[in-house]
Amino acid sequence: MTRAFLLLFVSFGVLLGQDAELVLRTTVGYGTMLASRQMPDEVKAEAQKLGQAARTAAAAGQYGDAMRNYAQGTALMMGQEWTPAVEFTAGLQAKADHAVIAPGTLIRVTLKTMFAATRPLPEKVAVTLTLRRPNEMAGPPIAAATLVGPDRLPLTIEAMIPKDAAGDYLVDARLSLSEKSLPGRTIPVHVEDLTAEVAALRKRNPTEPTAAYALELYDRADRGEIVPFRIDFKKEFARANTLLDTKNPFAGVKGDIRKAYRSPVDQTLQPYRLFVPSSYDGEKAAGLVVALHGMGGDENSIFDQYAAGRMKAEAEKRGLFVVCPKGRGPASMYRGAAEQDVLDVLAEVKRDYKIDPKRVYLMGHSMGGYGAWSIAMNHPGLFAALGPIAGGGNPAGLEKIKTIPHYIVHGDNDKTVPVAQSRAMVEAAKKLGTPHVYVEVPNGSHTDIVVPHFAPMLDYFLQPR
Repeated sequence: MTRAFLLLFVSFGVLLGQDAELVLRTTVGYGTMLASRQMPDEVKAEAQKLGQAARTAAAAGQYGDAMRNYAQGTALMMGQEWTPAVEFTAGLQAKADHAVIAPGTLIRVTLKTMFAATRPLPEKVAVTLTLRRPNEMAGPPIAAATLVGPDRLPLTIEAMIPKDAAGDYLVDARLSLSEKSLPGRTIPVHVEDLTAEVAALRKRNPTEPTAAYALELYDRADRGEIVPFRIDFKKEFARANTLLDTKNPFAGVKGDIRKAYRSPVDQTLQPYRLFVPSSYDGEKAAGLVVALHGMGGDENSIFDQYAAGRMKAEAEKRGLFVVCPKGRGPASMYRGAAEQDVLDVLAEVKRDYKIDPKRVYLMGHSMGGYGAWSIAMNHPGLFAALGPIAGGGNPAGLEKIKTIPHYIVHGDNDKTVPVAQSRAMVEAAKKLGTPHVYVEVPNGSHTDIVVPHFAPMLDYFLQPR
């Protein structure tokens, strides 16, 4: 992440529309590919030029042009010729009317484009819908081939889900031109008849946020906003009903808890994960770690995807609470409403549990590392220590938090967020006399440095000061 990427992050922090987030995620992926892929110097120079054109377009709000430049640069780096057909298919998006669907019912897939093609197609592209299991390479067609071109977009294709289908599938929109395959589009779907369970829970009109979020989770999955895989919807609905039937459903509950709250920003339901240590008795105030996930993640990432819950295990050893808010939007950079979500979740935990206000710590990885620094700078009195991993920030803003101890980790071979980002913050910390530990991992990547530093970071947080 060069300085240009960092500036783009800052500008996107206030935009954060759906298109802006898509471009921001693409920006990060493009930068990682540019830094890590081997290519001739002339190819790299052209890819850098296209990347700069994309960032300029994005800064002007021309997201379609930005995505076209990124698509062309990606094709260039992969050694793929930028033909009219490749340009056309690169801009295609596919969306189903329902991503949670009952067997034996129609699914409608709509194709539209992110950007208009600049050159005419020599002929129409054939689109065929197929259905396959996630672990399969191909599946049978569920809709006959349809010809599509720029003049036919948006286009909706109907297909029948087989009556004997059950579980998780991928609907592939397979594309071809003159029988030559082109990159297609894939839609994750979950096939299960949940009509009765959904109707029964909606009838109860749950107001308790965590119970109500079971319906929100279903609706978001059905709209294709989250991948429905690994969600046991019937289990979620049963849990919601149990919460509604219990007077104080979270009283005395320890361990890993899934919760939600209603945001005062816009009245939406926002989820978070909470770990309550077994040593907590409600009498003695406990320490709390607020852990922020990276771009594309959610409230489950740190608990589920980093060594299958190592953070929880380390917190349990030390008697610490851990709370993981969802950074609203997959590329929010914890600004605006996403920052407020972190503050609101912190307030929720302080309301429900006896938390020592002098032992509240903030850490995060990647986008979460950026968020740890930016949120602390905006609210310098809230946190006793910070733990940014593979992140970055504004060195000038460190003056606001110069007395807060830092535990900073970065790999010197990070292709996503260059180590220069943390180095700049460390240099500013040295000049200000900020207490800190900086661990720069030799040959460390963007991801392999995270889990090994959970334990030493928590120990640093707990040092008496």
